[in-house]
Amino acid sequence: MRRRLASIALLALAVSPAMAQTSPFDMSKEAPAIVTPAPQPAAPVAPPDASAPGSTAPMAAATPQPAVPSARRYVVPFAELVFSGEYSRRSWSIFLTPEQAASKADFHLGYQNAVVVAPEASRLKVSVNGSDLVDAPIASSDNPSDMSVAIPAKLLHAGLNDITMSAVQRHRTDCTVESTYELWTQIDTSRTFISFDDPEAGRWKRVEDLRAIGVDDAGATTFNLIVPSMSQTVSTAPAVRLGEAMALMANMPNQAFAVSEAGPAATKPGVANIVLGPAADLSKVLAAVPASAEAGPSATLIDDPTLGPSTLVVSGPSWQAVDLAIDDIAKQVDRPRGSLRTSLATRTWRTPDVPMLLGPRRLTFSELGVSTLEFAGRRVRTDFAVGVPSDFYAESYGQATILLDAAYSQQVLPGSHIDVYVNDSIAATVPITTSGGEILRHLPIKVTMRHFRPGDNTIAIEAVLMTGVDAICAPGATAEGAQRFAVFDSSEFVMPAFARVARIPNLAGTSGTGYPYSIAEYATPLIMDRTQPETVSAGVTLLARMSVAAGRLIPVDTLSAATAVNDRNALFISAISQVPAAVLAQVGVASDAGSTWGERVSSIHPDTDATFNQWREKLRGSGWRGQVSSFEDWMSRTFNISMNSLRIFPGPEAPFAPQGSVGIVVAQQESPTGEATWTLVTAPSVNALQDGVRSLSGQSAWRKMTGHITSVDAGDDKVVSMPATRFDFVETQPFSLSNYRLIIANWLSANALSYAVVLIVLSILLGFATSVLLGSLGRRR
Repeated sequence: MRRRLASIALLALAVSPAMAQTSPFDMSKEAPAIVTPAPQPAAPVAPPDASAPGSTAPMAAATPQPAVPSARRYVVPFAELVFSGEYSRRSWSIFLTPEQAASKADFHLGYQNAVVVAPEASRLKVSVNGSDLVDAPIASSDNPSDMSVAIPAKLLHAGLNDITMSAVQRHRTDCTVESTYELWTQIDTSRTFISFDDPEAGRWKRVEDLRAIGVDDAGATTFNLIVPSMSQTVSTAPAVRLGEAMALMANMPNQAFAVSEAGPAATKPGVANIVLGPAADLSKVLAAVPASAEAGPSATLIDDPTLGPSTLVVSGPSWQAVDLAIDDIAKQVDRPRGSLRTSLATRTWRTPDVPMLLGPRRLTFSELGVSTLEFAGRRVRTDFAVGVPSDFYAESYGQATILLDAAYSQQVLPGSHIDVYVNDSIAATVPITTSGGEILRHLPIKVTMRHFRPGDNTIAIEAVLMTGVDAICAPGATAEGAQRFAVFDSSEFVMPAFARVARIPNLAGTSGTGYPYSIAEYATPLIMDRTQPETVSAGVTLLARMSVAAGRLIPVDTLSAATAVNDRNALFISAISQVPAAVLAQVGVASDAGSTWGERVSSIHPDTDATFNQWREKLRGSGWRGQVSSFEDWMSRTFNISMNSLRIFPGPEAPFAPQGSVGIVVAQQESPTGEATWTLVTAPSVNALQDGVRSLSGQSAWRKMTGHITSVDAGDDKVVSMPATRFDFVETQPFSLSNYRLIIANWLSANALSYAVVLIVLSILLGFATSVLLGSLGRRR
């Protein structure tokens, strides 16, 4: 018996290594780890020929070659991707090199869904360049699931490739509209990628191949900018300019730069190492300096044993030659100042590119990327995006129009409605009041432009459908396939003529199009501590993000002092303790913020909503102040009228004092002479500054920046903006009576009391003129 047990034990030990091999895509309940392909062993070195003379001499040690990184491209350019509701769809593009496009490839997808999602009636679909790759039931509520599918040959191509993911979801038991908010499917960004069989697909061979940097497993893009001679003041401006050029080339939604004198090895996707400086300084970080760097301006890719393969080296015999090398890269992505932008480059996170509307225009849904959609559920949502310029000024009176082509079936009951959202804020509601079904042909829906902002704007159309079948909710009703609603791509979006005049301060213009720095005729003074890598990293990241918003490189002057800015647009990037008091006072930040900011009064974040509700209940109706506050809230909700709009002259703005967990503050105001714009970016420390700018430059936080002061919480990245009560107009268009009429109309709509005063004055003048006219022409008794 003991011998039999010993034999069984030996057999188990012999088999265990084979069974211990991890399957890369285990469909069991336990989530598998992604297996990184093992590196290929280096080819053996041939022994020296014994007959050759001098063979007994010792061989020179061969320079070790860096390992080729895993040929993998993560495809989700977001920190998280969640499909919610009964229908959801996202489209974007990824850039592939010729080697990646030619390689045999597999598409890997990881996801998890809510437990209430019915797998028999829910589908997850993925298509690449219009060809379906994945069409599977959504059935992974317990643990994340993985699937892999081979990509057909010649489906991928060099350049941009379109990826579309969509989810159709149905509830297991509930048929109400409210239950649709419980449906979600989350894509695991770390387990969703394209793997390539060819090892060369993991290398970049041309400078333009850096467009294929992509993202890491968290949806972020990082450029390690290594400047060996960073201590030299002349190095800052080239570093900023190269950062802007690389950001425009990659054009990823969440990209950041880390500037240092010696960077880490780039060993994972979504990370690139770039070495910048004269050839004489490169030996500090490179094992071998490229010969082309000593001959003239050079931008080349090398394999370095420390920094890794495909390290970009931008160099030359001198800093002047380095500038020429940067110019060769920049000219591929730059555009002339003042040239009109017909679209915003958004394909790497949203396809198609967003059209820029500079005046009245009509666009069909098909031109905006919206296809005809038929729907069989209870709540459906589809969206598109349009862009407006930095001098857009029509928030208070303007109305765009959607000419909707749609249809609903006989099942849909009165009480259903179609809602329109602009940047996630409700802008219009159209009730369905008739039964029996109807085809809507160019149904006009007026959409307020109150929530439009410079740059791209997302407009969503949502249909909420109620039926008698859902009221009964018989077994299997949630999976019923009869179509209830349809939106046709022949629908149109109509943008009317709108006023065009810029305002200062207006951080929305800076985040949307880089205004006013994108149109300056001179190099913008960039005031920051050039000796601190964290501050320089923050400056390069911020200017790179502004360049992407502007669609062009923004020239900077890094040698100007704060006292020599004069009447020029300027950027101040520093820890709060290093910001001059005059600059703090000019942009509206409290002068004592440097001594109080950063102190934590509690390590636990309070529940803001609960605290606010407690105080509101405590003060509800208490005295005349509570009644006035309730009246203000009602006026704002009902008529969009605030107390500021009832003032003829705006009151003074109190200095902003950042406190608690605020990680970074952006403040904008006009210069002391009123001829330029100053923008301050500051944080409690240089480390907080680098981290805060990285958070701020992310796509979601960046587009929330508005008003004259914006702060980002260091804990949860919550963005809070303070609207500007005082601003100055800056003329951007040639003189036009029609434009001035629209400007006056919007200003009077935003200032109700001034509008009333103007009406009273005009009425008095009209009465006086009528009295004079009748006195001179009328019959006297």
